[in-house]
Amino acid sequence: MKRAIFPLPVFLLPHGYTRLRIFEQRYLDMVKESLKSGSGFVLCQYDIDCYLNTPTRGCLVEIVDFTLDEGGVLVIDVAAMYAVEITDVVQDKNKLRYGQTSKTKEPNWFTEPHTIERSDTCLVSALKDLFADNKQLRNLYRETQFDNFNWVIARWLELLPISIDKKQQLAYKSDFANIHTFLHTVINNEFT
Repeated sequence: MKRAIFPLPVFLLPHGYTRLRIFEQRYLDMVKESLKSGSGFVLCQYDIDCYLNTPTRGCLVEIVDFTLDEGGVLVIDVAAMYAVEITDVVQDKNKLRYGQTSKTKEPNWFTEPHTIERSDTCLVSALKDLFADNKQLRNLYRETQFDNFNWVIARWLELLPISIDKKQQLAYKSDFANIHTFLHTVINNEFT
């Protein structure tokens, strides 16, 4: 399906939420179109090495809330539905990008269930504490899934203060065992 594409320096995985400030006319048009059609749009990493700065993967997002900030700028909350493959990227006269999108099972580790083991409770507890201490996260996430280990892992990858390139590498070019070990190393050293 052809969808609007919004490349940004943002990293988001399925079932994640983020807040976006929309002020360029082309993206205001994208939001209007998305709300009217109900088809959502694709949020992806801004990649200077790709055609029209659009990589081959992103997440289909839907708008779950919107408001105007004090300066009159549109603020939208979006929820990532699932990962998509992006092909045939074009740009319209307003420089809004569009591409053909198809649902993908990437990242592979995210679609396979993983059990929370006793040794993993520190990852879950630290994430719960982070949400409890951060009002913005609590307000953004209308639904949490702390009992779903894939969801916990995905949120850690989104929230950790590491480069987007490193996040992309971990999420899409690594397996669950490597991500799991990496997160245990970081969380055990920094959050416990």
